[in-house]
This record gives sequence, C-alpha cells and structure tokens, in this order.
Amino acid sequence: MGSVSEAPREITVGRYLFERIKQLGVKSVFGVPGDYELVLLDMAPEAGLTWRGSPNELNASYAADGYSRVNGYAAFVSTFGPGEISAYCGVSGQYTEYVPAVHIVGYPPSRAMKDHLIMHHSLGDGQFGMYHEMTKNITVATTVLDSPVNAAAEIDRVLNAMIHYSRPVYIGVAVDVGPQKISSAGLQTPLVTSPPPNDAKLQSAVVTRIVDAFRKVEKAVVIVDGCAIRNKVIRETEALIKAANVPYFTTFMSKGFTESLPNFGGVYGGAGSVAGVQEAIESADLVLWVGSYSSDFNTGEFSERVRPEVIIDFQRHFVQIGSRKYALSMREALCAVTKALEASSPKAMPTAVTWDANSWDHPEKPEQLTQDYLWPALGRYFQSGDLIIAETGTSSYGIPMANLKDKSITMYNQTVYGSIGFATGAAVGSFVAGREAGTMKRGILITGEGSLQLTVQAFSDLLRFELGATIFIINNDGYTVERLIHGEKAEYNKVPIWDYSKLGDMFGPLEVSKGKFKHYSARTSDDLEAILADKQFAETNPANGVTQVVEVFLGVLDAPVTITLITKAIEEFNRVK
Repeated sequence: MGSVSEAPREITVGRYLFERIKQLGVKSVFGVPGDYELVLLDMAPEAGLTWRGSPNELNASYAADGYSRVNGYAAFVSTFGPGEISAYCGVSGQYTEYVPAVHIVGYPPSRAMKDHLIMHHSLGDGQFGMYHEMTKNITVATTVLDSPVNAAAEIDRVLNAMIHYSRPVYIGVAVDVGPQKISSAGLQTPLVTSPPPNDAKLQSAVVTRIVDAFRKVEKAVVIVDGCAIRNKVIRETEALIKAANVPYFTTFMSKGFTESLPNFGGVYGGAGSVAGVQEAIESADLVLWVGSYSSDFNTGEFSERVRPEVIIDFQRHFVQIGSRKYALSMREALCAVTKALEASSPKAMPTAVTWDANSWDHPEKPEQLTQDYLWPALGRYFQSGDLIIAETGTSSYGIPMANLKDKSITMYNQTVYGSIGFATGAAVGSFVAGREAGTMKRGILITGEGSLQLTVQAFSDLLRFELGATIFIINNDGYTVERLIHGEKAEYNKVPIWDYSKLGDMFGPLEVSKGKFKHYSARTSDDLEAILADKQFAETNPANGVTQVVEVFLGVLDAPVTITLITKAIEEFNRVK
C-alpha cells in the first residue's frame, strides 16, 4: 500500500477516489470514455495513474479482471447505462471467481437525477437507480456519490468491502460531484488490507483436531484448488504441503500452482483425471482441501467421488471440518496448521507418487496435429516466468495436460463463470500488470477461434500497448467445443472462418503494428515443433513488443482426452430424467 503520510488538503472527490485506488498498488485504469465521466478521467493522471482505453466496456471489464489476478486489485471506468450494462458480464465473472475490482461509473448531474429529468442513457422515465439495482447482484458493495458529503467515507467503505471479500464493487459518481472539493484527511487512514487475527482459542482447538486426524488416518492427501490461488495463499500452501509430506494435487482451476515438489500427484478433475490420480484421492481417509470450488467444470461435471466426511476445507473466512464451519481466516489457519505439523512429527504415511502424474505427457507423435499432442508440446515450450491465460472450453480442458514440472509459471482460466471471449480481453490486463511489475517473462494467450471472435477488438490493445504477446488460436475448422456435447456438425456449432493472418493489419494502429505482428500456421506435428523450436519465436517478449499468432489447425471432432473423458458425464448430467 502506498504512502498515506501527506498532510491533509482539499482535493476533488475524483482525485480522492483515484488516490485510494493507487494506494492499493493499481497503476493502470481501464475503460471507455463517455460524457458523464470525462471530467472524472482527467483526475486519474493527477493521481499518477495511467489511462488504458479499451475498445468497448466488455473488454474493459475483462482487462480489469486480468489485471487484478496479476496485480491484486484493479479499476475500470464506464458511463452510466449502456456502458455499465455492457460491462456487467465481466463484473459477473469477477464476482464468481473472487476477483477484486472497482467499477467506476460516470452518472448524470445530481440536479438532473433529483428533478427526474429525462436524460440520455436512461430508460426515458426520469429514473436513475435501475442500473445500480442490477449491479447489486454481482458486487459486494455499491454506492452512488450524488453529493460530496460523506463521499470519502463511502469510497472507503466500498473499497474495504472489496478487499475483505475479494470481489468487485461499484462506485457511481455524478458528473458534477467528481470535481467538488473534500478533505484528503481520510487518505491518511490505511484501507483494511488484512483480516483481524483469528480467535486464538478457537484456532488452537481446530489445529489440534487437524493434527490429531493426521495421527489417526492411514492415507492423507492435499488438494490445492482455485480459491487458494484467488486468495493468494500460494506460499502458505506450499509450506503446508512440505510439512504434511503427503501427495498433493491441483485442479483444473488451480493449474499453474507449483508442480515441482517431489510429491506432486497430478491434476484432479473427477472423471477427467488420470486413473492413478482418481484412485489416490478418492481412497484417501483425510483430504486437506485448500480453497475448494466444486463447480461442474472443475469437478468433471460433478464426477468427483471424495467422501465429505474426510475433507478439511480451508476457505477465505472459515475452515470446514466435515459439516461444521469455524470462523478462521485461511492464511492464518494454514500457517498455524503447518507450524503444528512441523512440531508434531505426524504419523508416517505413504508419500511417494507411484502412478504417472503426467501420463498425458508421452503421446505418440501423429502426422496430423492433434489436441493430445498439442498440449504436452506446449508444456515443453512453457518457461519459468511465463504468464499464461487459457480460454474457457477446449483450452481450459487441454491446459491440465501440460507438464509444468520444475517451472515457475503463472496461469489461469475462467473456470467457473466460463464466459467465452474472456481470455483475450483479460490477457490485455494481465500482460499490462505483468509488465508493470516486471514479473512476466512472456505473455501467452491460448484461445479458440470461436471465443476470439467475441472480443477480437482487444487485439488493438495488445498491439498498441506493445505487450509482446504470443497467441495460440485453436482452429477446429470453425466448429465450437459444444459440438462434442451435442450437434457434431450442426450449423449452430459453426462460426465464420477468418483469415487470422490479417489481425495485425486490421487492428493496428498501423504505426505500431507494421513490423510488429507475425503469423504462423501449424497443421502437422512437425509444423508445431518447428515453430516452438524457433529461437526468435521463443524469445518474443514485452521488450521487443512483437505480437505473434500461431494458428493451430485440428480436426473438426478432435478434442483433448480430458474432454473425451468428461463428455459422458456431461451428457448424463444434462439428460432429461
């Protein structure tokens, strides 16, 4: 958090808001300008923030999502009405996947709202609260600043809720309120970025119960799930794994968590798992599940078979043992359990991984490129320092097949909300945040041609911000992944076939894209290997600003083995009973 020691002075409401956002470590603000927010936007650079204009509000909300996942927090701005509604799909994903971002909305003048005048972007009935009511379903706190009175307190209340719950919030600012002056005194009080300490007596009792369970069981495992990543307890979870000294696993949602420890057991997704993984987890009599998120995509369409009574689940604000929840914060509880395990020398249990956790990593090399060959090949191409975003659908199911052993990689997909097109917009925000922090060696986006067509305008940002992105486009001859569930060659499962080699020319800007865009095609395994082995291709990064696209051509019905394994479960779950 930034410095808050400056002497109080008078500043505008908008400046106060942006200063608070800057204190959270945010450096860039995304959005689309509109007349109700233009004056407000002038105040962002005054606070030292960089404005990152987006092609549309949907992409702005996705970019904020991606930025927050890498940076910790994010902000984006839209106008009242059409602008904010266009962004609500992105906000819904932020809410679902515990991504803290503040949606700032420029409102009509306070007088117009008070007098119920018919203003543009409204529904023509003199009412102005309808969009605000909508967003209450997908945020954890909201406010509309129609007066400078209590503006600072409201801003702080809403931002503190965003931090506490790790979910999006909404702040509306009337166009005539943003420039009004208030005291900056509130900026001297830090926002509440850490939860209060756990109740010591309760935590001690819970930790004792967990350690006692280790002494009694014959076989324990650890599962690292999506909410461990979202709640930023990666180091604490690694320490727990080392102290427990039992096999550990990731899920589809937590792919990217370290696989370098010797007791890594593989990726668990119910029926979409390697057989040895299923057996190891589902036969365990104690499962420490860090940040479970049992959604359909994350569990192989609810095909997981872990007995509820053996699960100890660590969540952001509670620890659940069996059916009982204890009000303990995740980070502190994990540290306490780790310390207790280290001190107690728990009963020796099987620690060796006797199955092939990466059995998907050894496919026979086919002439025609296939999904089952593609993903392990990409795993070999990935390097430590890569920031990888995988689109929902085929990509999110394929990426677990990539072996990340001995590689420190940041990776995510939108597993639960699953809004196709999300990844391209989110990649913009993630790559901006990664470059600002200096933590990203290469930015890699993997998407399907159907998903890309929803948010392809984000290419203009990838190019103009010179992010040096590498994009793999999965092309199944224009057919979407839904064809594998129903309607193999139905017209509704087909999208237009584009010439993706022209993306650089189309989305410019020309002064940037000229010489800064490259296109490759891979139709055979040899094609792919030649591209991935090319030194110039492999070394493309934010420093040289070259955006490169690899179009990967696959058979119409080709799919990763993970999808093949899960499809039957999906069909059964969707069947009319």
